[in-house]
Amino acid sequence: MSWVHVDFDNRHWVPLPRGAWDDRPWDDEEDWAESEAVVLMAYHGLPEKRKEVKRLSKLLASYRQVFEEMNISRESYLYFTDPAAEPLSIHLWYGPAEGEREAALRTYARVESPDAILPPQVEEFTTESLGAGLHSRTHVQLEDQSVAMNLWYAFRSEDHGVDLIASSSGDLGKLSAAEPDFNEFVEGIRLLDDESEL
Repeated sequence: MSWVHVDFDNRHWVPLPRGAWDDRPWDDEEDWAESEAVVLMAYHGLPEKRKEVKRLSKLLASYRQVFEEMNISRESYLYFTDPAAEPLSIHLWYGPAEGEREAALRTYARVESPDAILPPQVEEFTTESLGAGLHSRTHVQLEDQSVAMNLWYAFRSEDHGVDLIASSSGDLGKLSAAEPDFNEFVEGIRLLDDESEL
């Protein structure tokens, strides 16, 4: 059995737990959200004001609930440059490798994207753990005429027999500025098995 571990910068990233709280270090969602809010503010050198902790806790809980209900990934993480601003997100999906490798990676990286207003920008993206994969950027126009950018990362681990996708979507300017941190996050993804050591 293979599973994912991510080495990420706690100053920017908050993992969103899924499912029941029985086997977790927090009593419930409220306990988790408040704990993460306090930690995030401390990493940014912000004073622990009760009003701000409460606001950030509510924001974290609402994102966790929405992404769990949407069920679009196996793991989701929020990205913050400033705890006072709306975060971006990244979503991970992984499962048994299926089909011919190159065709699968091109599909996962949305190389053919009918909704894109510009041809997708596609490049090889290699990490120490996942090997060579594909990274693409697509741009789509929203109903309010603003432009959003989608980031896609797709890999196949032959050693583990696993396909993995990382994806994000957000405001063009914000996500473009954050892309180096998203690249670094993806570089920190490792596929492990029961015999692996962290």
